[in-house]
Amino acid sequence: MTKSAAKSGNLKPLLERVLADFPPVARTGADPIQFPRWFFDQKRPAAEVESVALFSAMLAYGSAAQFIKKIRQTLDACNWQFLDLICNPAQTKKFAWPAYRLSTGAEIGILASAAGNLIKQHKSLKIVFLNGFTPQKSIKDGLISLQQGLVREAEIIGGPISRGTRHLLPDPAAGGCVKRWQMFLRWLVRPEDGVDMNLWPEVSPALLLIPLDRHISRIARNLGLTTRGSDDWKTAEEIAHRLAEFCPEDPIKYDFSLCHLGIAGECTHGKDQNLCRRCLLASACQAFTRPGKN
Repeated sequence: MTKSAAKSGNLKPLLERVLADFPPVARTGADPIQFPRWFFDQKRPAAEVESVALFSAMLAYGSAAQFIKKIRQTLDACNWQFLDLICNPAQTKKFAWPAYRLSTGAEIGILASAAGNLIKQHKSLKIVFLNGFTPQKSIKDGLISLQQGLVREAEIIGGPISRGTRHLLPDPAAGGCVKRWQMFLRWLVRPEDGVDMNLWPEVSPALLLIPLDRHISRIARNLGLTTRGSDDWKTAEEIAHRLAEFCPEDPIKYDFSLCHLGIAGECTHGKDQNLCRRCLLASACQAFTRPGKN
């Protein structure tokens, strides 16, 4: 057992302190949640909030500054009337979708159009998710249902799925951590707290998994929340199950604050011991207590 695991009984009050000192609502301006949250606060249709959440989450990889710029550029160009845009095939076809990293503008447009088609057919993305979801069971089947629905529509729109489009629609059945899907679900499922929106109350927050990025991955290992070496679905499950020991009804409530602890440079994973000494999690963190680090 690592020192951090041995001290995990003391971890809950430390996590609560991080949540209090790094409140998620204070950091939304540096996070893609700002976009669906704006539509939610403006009382736009639920389907529009969902579609903006999907678009924002699927572009959320690489540099935060860059993907936030691309999302904002898209919304500005459609005058923040995203649902009208994606549900109108003529408009989506001629719209100047921005390219981003692995995806061309045309491929990003296919993602948006696929979401629009599903919404026209089913009234919401939630219905497509719920078609595969079994309450009180894993969220995986619901995500597979939604991803497969989007892939089918993308193929109808643009033919065989290209690499750039597939990157925008990672497959939850493949065993990866699918961080962007987990983030999308967190936004729509967790209790309304000024950040997340509880737009899908049919899904229990207790079933959510951690959106596993490099910041959360390293912090979780340093805190003894996982012993797994790979960043995959099972690791996200293991971290969520450990967090559920502290808050079974809402284990992912700590995600946003922990993630931004890393993004904001407050956590260097032991490289800067001066920062470690000031860190609220130091007493439970392996990066601080490792021999030779004191």
